[in-house]
Amino acid sequence: MRRKIKGKLYYLARDAKSRMRNYNKGKSFFEQLPYAKLSLGVQEQELYERVKRLLTRDEIVINPIQELIDKKYYSTLSGDAKQKYIFDLTEKYKELKTRFEREQQENIAVGI
Repeated sequence: MRRKIKGKLYYLARDAKSRMRNYNKGKSFFEQLPYAKLSLGVQEQELYERVKRLLTRDEIVINPIQELIDKKYYSTLSGDAKQKYIFDLTEKYKELKTRFEREQQENIAVGI
């Protein structure tokens, strides 16, 4: 009978698998279930409505982030805070745009 020898590679693979399991736990619900609809907060719902209006316009929008910026709030921020605000807003825009596109595809599939 041959006995398995658990070497360094075995433990490295086991650790990598464990990290992947934990990585998936760290993902948001929206990322794990691509067709799930999230219940958004009041501010995020308002932002989502603005994104919907932006995407359903007949004209081409060259810089959507600039149109989504809250100019009063943005003017009160420091340089680093402005940069962080833009990055956060860009990330939210991408998520909300993806959600909008999925809802549009679902509506087309259902026939609405």
